[in-house]
Amino acid sequence: MFRLHTPIGSFVEDFCFAYADFPACDESEVSDFRIRVTPAPRRRPWREAQARFLADGRSPFETFSRRIALPWAEWGFNWCIYSYAHQFLIFHSAVVEKAGRAAILAGPSGSGKSTLCAAMLTRGWRLLSDEFALLDPARGWLLPIPRPVALKNGSIELIAKLLPDPRIGRVFAPTRKGRLAQLRPPADAVERQAEPAEPAWVVFPTHADDARTELVPLRKAAGFLRLERNCFNYAALGRTAFEALGKVIATSPCYELPFAEVEAAAALVDRLAELQPAAAAPLDAA
Repeated sequence: MFRLHTPIGSFVEDFCFAYADFPACDESEVSDFRIRVTPAPRRRPWREAQARFLADGRSPFETFSRRIALPWAEWGFNWCIYSYAHQFLIFHSAVVEKAGRAAILAGPSGSGKSTLCAAMLTRGWRLLSDEFALLDPARGWLLPIPRPVALKNGSIELIAKLLPDPRIGRVFAPTRKGRLAQLRPPADAVERQAEPAEPAWVVFPTHADDARTELVPLRKAAGFLRLERNCFNYAALGRTAFEALGKVIATSPCYELPFAEVEAAAALVDRLAELQPAAAAPLDAA
């Protein structure tokens, strides 16, 4: 849980749009992180107005332009999770779920996982996360953290055409990663954010304009190594990470997914759920 304070009006407007379906916390509730997005001194008069991100009084980043405060805050929230949430095994991955079973869409920035994740939402999959797979090593569950989906450059307009209603916030440009926009999580994903899911598939998407869109099966050993490379805290958890990752790979078929057209790629992942229907009811969060 994040407790956020900021006096920057434009950031409040952007944040309220992106998190419109989330309940507000009571002041008495205990928060995991206390976040401040505050104005920063403008040391050079010709520079844009600056802001600073602080987590529990610590500033992990340099100052940034106030006009892109929301993308920076999202990166800051990510930093908090992968720096401190070591009760989980954390993968750099989007995660979507259908009928209690989750597809881990793992890959580095620029692989197309966020675009594919957003396209999966239009096919009835539930958003667990755009950025992280949080695996409970003891229970083998994937825990939801359904924050906004980060869209970049051409994927903004592409996903906007696929969505039935306007859930994409304003476009931030220019940034270090080009044009950025936040896709607001579906209300259903927010309402079910305490409901875990069982890992069922591991998919490594890679977008390229000239790619042939296909699911290519991976051997278990290759899938293990690929997913381990996308893990933030594998070394920190040691044997616990090895055993937990091994269980995921043992029960989850692994695939590479090169793709040029995201709708075709989403259809292939959707087909996995049709070919391998759930054998049991969704996991109980209790």
